[in-house]
Amino acid sequence: MRVFIIFLFIIISYGENLDITKYVTNTIPKIIVEQTNVPTKLLRMLNKDSKLLTHYNVIFKTQIKDRNQTDNYGEYNYLLQIKYTKNSLTAKLKNLISNKVVLYKRYKIPNFNTYPFMIHSLSYDINEKLGYGKAKWIKSKLVYAVSTAPKESSIFLSDVTLTYRKKIISGGLNIFPKWANPTQTEIYYTKLENRPVLYKYNIFTGQKSRIFSSNGMLIVSDVKKDNLLLTLAIDDQPDIYKYNLKTKKLQRITKYPGIDVNGQFYGDNDIVFISDRLGYPNVYQKNLLTNSISRVIFNGKNHISVTTHKDNVVVSSRETNKAFGDNTFNLLLVNRNNNIVKRLTFGGKNILPTFSQSGDTILFIKKMRFNSQLGIIRLKENKIFYFKLSKRMQSFDF
Repeated sequence: MRVFIIFLFIIISYGENLDITKYVTNTIPKIIVEQTNVPTKLLRMLNKDSKLLTHYNVIFKTQIKDRNQTDNYGEYNYLLQIKYTKNSLTAKLKNLISNKVVLYKRYKIPNFNTYPFMIHSLSYDINEKLGYGKAKWIKSKLVYAVSTAPKESSIFLSDVTLTYRKKIISGGLNIFPKWANPTQTEIYYTKLENRPVLYKYNIFTGQKSRIFSSNGMLIVSDVKKDNLLLTLAIDDQPDIYKYNLKTKKLQRITKYPGIDVNGQFYGDNDIVFISDRLGYPNVYQKNLLTNSISRVIFNGKNHISVTTHKDNVVVSSRETNKAFGDNTFNLLLVNRNNNIVKRLTFGGKNILPTFSQSGDTILFIKKMRFNSQLGIIRLKENKIFYFKLSKRMQSFDF
């Protein structure tokens, strides 16, 4: 439906102002919005979502200055009529060229505070009906851990824009939340008691079950059906382990007498992980059938985190070596089928990248001096969006 040409990387920061680097693009579909009793917060979220998805523009009827245009929508492609009643939104999307209704749906939420998820669902449907595919990531729930006091960390639930936020686990040191299933009903997380304990927690019922405990480090780094990739330090040195939830079998994957951490599933028979086998942290790949190990990326000499999707790997790489002051960590994208490395960020501390299920979007943490920003990279669209968090985000999953 469009050809999108970008000459420069676009960076958008949400707030009262949008800072946009110059870009060139042809016209994308315009949607004129007629609303009835819709709270301003919902309209603002609808506008933000259109910018996040980048595939269409929404223009609200109240924004039209020329009164003669209020009944003549000739310059617009679609008409969106939305009506709000208590915790419910009815939406009707009409193609003004064909005069056909392409979407008619009612969205419900349990309480008003969860309105971002309702708007994200509407935006997802609009994006799909306009022919741009299923942007499931925009409906995803985010779980993240933040430090709340010395030796205390809480886990929060939010939407991908950090607009909705709810504390779900508190008391003590609760770290490294990871979704346990694609439906996002349960999470794994580590709680530091007398020693680290891995728990499974249902975000809807509050039910918590203990998986197991271990000496030293205990982190779930990736989940694939009934298999967990763990970083464990049973013998004081961290290694990668695989744990099967059905058989309760714990299998050691790496046995290097150094540091092996952050294992990620990579296709059917491989994993990638961070190791200091050359005296500095780098990304390695191990085949679980042949046990062969090889380097994945040769750019940089200090990789601190990695994420995978199909043949793609994104790594956070330190690019400066300052003894005093802040160092720069940027995200690099590499495909296993070629040696091309694409830089995704430019400057700052960009860490903990995480692919969406579809692989077209990456979330990451941008560390600031006193707080954090959640970054969203739209790979095909070459855009980055930032959402501020007043506290330091320790880790997240979505």
